[in-house]
Amino acid sequence: MIQILVELRNSASPFAVADQTSAVVSANGTVQLKFGNASNGSYYIAVKHRSSIETWSAGTIALSRTTPANYDISTSSSQAFGSNMIQVDTSPIRFAIYGGDVNQDGTVDATDVSTIDNDASNFISGYVVTDLTGDEFVDGTDFAIADNNAANFVSAITP
Repeated sequence: MIQILVELRNSASPFAVADQTSAVVSANGTVQLKFGNASNGSYYIAVKHRSSIETWSAGTIALSRTTPANYDISTSSSQAFGSNMIQVDTSPIRFAIYGGDVNQDGTVDATDVSTIDNDASNFISGYVVTDLTGDEFVDGTDFAIADNNAANFVSAITP
């Protein structure tokens, strides 16, 4: 189960939150969101997850309270602001947000890696932020994801 928080951000600085909702991502990677407070307009979409880098849409999306809108962030890294995603599959081509920001400070760094390493050393299991793979067990795989992202200086890229 992957639960995300999605914010609608105003199109002009300081990009205030106009509305937000949370949802569980389906097995095929889709999510249907409903926003009840935002008025018609153009917004950035900011996707947040408990142990991932906050990722914004590449540009603003026109939204209407009466007409459904679609935005597929997984088809290309260019769908994210600053192309801030990683390719995770080749057939079909799929992109995903970066994992490993367990302390939610906007960057994957040694603090995140050491937190995961400590939990792996202590055989921590369950629904915890240091479990990046979602298998409910913190281990070397989770460590490797965060370590690779830290080595590549992965951080949030926002307008």
